[in-house]
Formats: sequence, C-alpha cells, structure tokens
Amino acid sequence: MLYIIMVVVLQALITLTLLMYLIRNRESVLNMLLLYIIVVVLDMGYEYFIIQRFGYESVLYEIPGSLRIFKGLIFLYITTYMIKAGWKDKLKYLIVPLALVVIHHVISLSAKIFEFSWADIAIRSYKSYFIYYTYYWVGCLSLCLYLLIKYRKQINHPVAKNFRYLVSYVLLGVLIFWGVHLLGWSTIRFQKIYSLLFLIQFGWISYVYILTYQNRLQDQQQNPEPVSMSKETYQYKDLSKIDFTSVENAIVSFYQNCQMYLDEEFTLDQLSRQLKINKAELSITFNKHLNSNFHEYTNRCRIQHFRQILEEDPSASVTDLAFQCGFKSKSTFYKYFKKEFDCLPSQLVH
Repeated sequence: MLYIIMVVVLQALITLTLLMYLIRNRESVLNMLLLYIIVVVLDMGYEYFIIQRFGYESVLYEIPGSLRIFKGLIFLYITTYMIKAGWKDKLKYLIVPLALVVIHHVISLSAKIFEFSWADIAIRSYKSYFIYYTYYWVGCLSLCLYLLIKYRKQINHPVAKNFRYLVSYVLLGVLIFWGVHLLGWSTIRFQKIYSLLFLIQFGWISYVYILTYQNRLQDQQQNPEPVSMSKETYQYKDLSKIDFTSVENAIVSFYQNCQMYLDEEFTLDQLSRQLKINKAELSITFNKHLNSNFHEYTNRCRIQHFRQILEEDPSASVTDLAFQCGFKSKSTFYKYFKKEFDCLPSQLVH
C-alpha cells in the first residue's frame, strides 16, 4: 500500500514543481504543452497502476486522480497566450486552489490506506470536487474553442490551427464519454476505448509541440540577438542604395499602429516579414538612424505602452502589465523602465 502513496506523492510533487517553475518562466506554449503531456501521462499512469494492482472493482479505482484538474488551466493558458489576452497572467492565481485539491488527494488516499477513522469522510469530501469536474473540463474546452474561433484572424502563432483542432478533438472525446456515463452504459469498456483515443491525442500534442519548438528554433537561427552591429553588416552592399528615411518611417509607423511587438516572442524576422524590408536594412536603420538596435527599440516601445496603460488604470498590477506588454521577466522590465524614466513605476503615476 505504501507504493500507492509513493506514486501519488511523487506525481503530485513533480507536477507542482513544474507549475511553480512555470510561474517564473513564461515561455508559454512550449512549457504548457510539455506540462500537459506530463500531467496526462502521470494521471493515466496512476490509474493504470491502480487497475493493474487492484483491478477495476477496487474502491481505490473509484477515487479519481487529482492531477487531471490542471488540464483545463493549461489549455486556457495556451489559448489566452495565442490570442494575446491581457488577463492571461491572472490564471496563475488558480494554481493555489488546484494545488490544494492535489494535497487533499494525498491526505485522503493515505487515510484510506492506513484505515484511519476519518478516512471515509476525507474520501467523500475529496470526491465531491469531481461531481463538477466534467462541467469544469467541458467549460474550459468550450471557452478555449470559442476564443480560438472568435479571434482566429488576429492569431499569428504558427500552430494555432492545429491547436484549435486538438481542442475540438479533446472536447468531442469528453462529450462522448460524458454521454456514455449519462446513458448508464459500461464506462469501463469505453474507458479502454478512450485510452486508445488518447494515443491519438498524445501524438497530436507531440506534433504541435515539435512544430512550436521548430518554429522558435528557426526564428532564433534566423535572428540571433545582436549586441552591437559589426562593420561587416554595413558592408553587405552599397548603403547609398538604401532609402533610410522610408525604412525609418516604416519602422516608426509600425510601432505606433501595430501591437505585434507586445508578443514576448516578437522577432526581427517577423518585423521584416510585416514591413517587407530586408533584415539587414532594418538593423542598419535601427543602429544608424534610431540610435538603438531592434531589441532596445522594441523594449522602449513596450515601456511607453506600459506607461499609457498604467496612466489609464493606476490600480493595475505592475507585474501583470509588464508581462502583458511583452517582457519575459521582471528584471528586464525594471532595467528598461529605469533606463527610460529613472524612477519606479509607482512614482510614475503620482
């Protein structure tokens, strides 16, 4: 029986550790897809362990695994990231109540195994969450699908379409399983079919993850972050043939009228595609005519956008706004903020 507790505690610790890591590291789609794969594998591994050791008729099989509750949160986070929702960062506050469910699971299962007098009460209170679990899971998937369809024209993430199909597939599987349960059919038989269907889901998620990783790797290879411009860059062709005034006006106009740069993974390559201007010409213009480079200029524009939002809503969370404006870390945000205004954000609105 101690093996069961060890399995539950271990999977809980792994997942909670990853969730805490995610709060600090917001490379969202890659991290979230990987986390979803790990969560589902651990949850199904736990069920398989219980079934193999005790069988379908065991009371332990009737106690749902707790890690599955994070799946809705993960899908919501990926969706809000793709549509660039300003409120996406607030989803992190749901981690705490969901983590308490995981802890409740460990305590309840331990009490049942050690046959404590209060074990049945603990189990009943824990299982009460799962009366509403299906509604929660269907609600999350439906909301994700609605947002992905509603804002599909403004989503520029390369795997958005695949992710939308994935959400539809998962939602359909859940609805079928729910229907089987409501009709009183054998859920054990369908559970086996559902497990096979998950293999398709797992392959699909892995495919989306690989596509996302390849796209990011390609951007990094095509657009290494320059610290300074080398002399060789300026010698790539006759500079007199470049209309620097037009390029500069195009850059300034883009940052004034488009908010693509608020995406934390916005790159020089993306700017080049949007403006249809060679990256070398853009880099030279940034350095020679805007006295900056792509990353510095982008972060300065993000700081100005941050200031505008903060002035409109002084009560807004500085950290939430910083991430909303495209900064990957608080340290980077404060570095550019201090460089731009030489004060703290709280002092700016007074």
